[in-house]
Amino acid sequence: MKYKWVVMAAFWLLIFSYGANWFSVAPILHEIESKYNVGHTYSHLLLSVIGLFVVFFAWPAGHLVDKKGAKASALVGSIFMFIGFGSRAFLLQSYWELLTATIIAGFGLAWILVALAPMMIQWFEEKASLAIGITSSGLFLGFSFGSAASPYIFDQYGFDAVFKFFALLSFIAFLIWAIAGKDRRKIESRRISFKEGIKQIMASKNALLYPLIGFFIVGATLSASALMPSMHEFSDIQRGVIISVMLLGCAIGAFSFPYIAAKHGIKKIASSVAILAFLLWIAFYYIHSYAALLAISFLFGVFLQAGWPIALHSQETEKGVTKENEGIASSLFISISNVGGAVLPVLTGYLEKSIAMAFAGIAAYILACFILWLAVRK
Repeated sequence: MKYKWVVMAAFWLLIFSYGANWFSVAPILHEIESKYNVGHTYSHLLLSVIGLFVVFFAWPAGHLVDKKGAKASALVGSIFMFIGFGSRAFLLQSYWELLTATIIAGFGLAWILVALAPMMIQWFEEKASLAIGITSSGLFLGFSFGSAASPYIFDQYGFDAVFKFFALLSFIAFLIWAIAGKDRRKIESRRISFKEGIKQIMASKNALLYPLIGFFIVGATLSASALMPSMHEFSDIQRGVIISVMLLGCAIGAFSFPYIAAKHGIKKIASSVAILAFLLWIAFYYIHSYAALLAISFLFGVFLQAGWPIALHSQETEKGVTKENEGIASSLFISISNVGGAVLPVLTGYLEKSIAMAFAGIAAYILACFILWLAVRK
């Protein structure tokens, strides 16, 4: 049973590598705009386009999990990751080449995310909440690492070196997963239809509540990370630090709270962290001390993101979810979560004509999480 830690470490590295590669372009968007003579809309597409593909590929990924196992789904995702992010290092002659490579990498995220919960549940069983939390933290630590390392590599070694470094990281993560990734149980032929799987999942009164919670958490996280640098008069460096600290908080929240919730009560803990995130968001708007804002940003990330892995684990262990349809349940959660990641930031961007309105919109997203947790029936 010690091998379960090897599997978890390999999966953590895989999702960490994806997050680091994804957000490595965030600090150098201005350089990308200058190099390729493109505007803000085009440069930001290198970040936003990845989340869009999760919505479309989550369902086939869930089907693959149920037919061939979580290892196969994550392996497909790792192949797309390596081909896409790996080829970026050699496709830097034009913006469109860089975007094409990013799109290829974007095909892979859904296959990895959908495999996360089923893989951890089969290996860790009753301790799966902790394993899901630890593994989920890899994505946000990857975001933070990519955002922090990219400017340093750019300053020291140049534009091309940024993409070569992260391409190497993606190859290492792919190789380790291909060798070490393993399903605990032998995957038998599962003949349950998609329609029947959904019908079984919908037997639970909470079937849509958890995905809707994911919808608002992912949407609020991306919306807040985009708005926070504009809410106060920060320098360029301070803006980057604020976001990195928030993403680090997200990693800590994803890591620690699933275990705490499993021990002390899912509904009680999840609703508590949601209301704390709401209060911290209000504090971030009204407080102006940079030191205080750093602390608030970190804690806001902790409490905001804590609910996502709790909801994912709850979805996978809900009444009606079995070994035969766990992939469908995971894909339902992941796809609806990422619809929130695609829709809510756009809505927030529309509201950003007034910072106060955009702030209120994000506050409403977080409050919706709290209300949905209260509606969960256990």
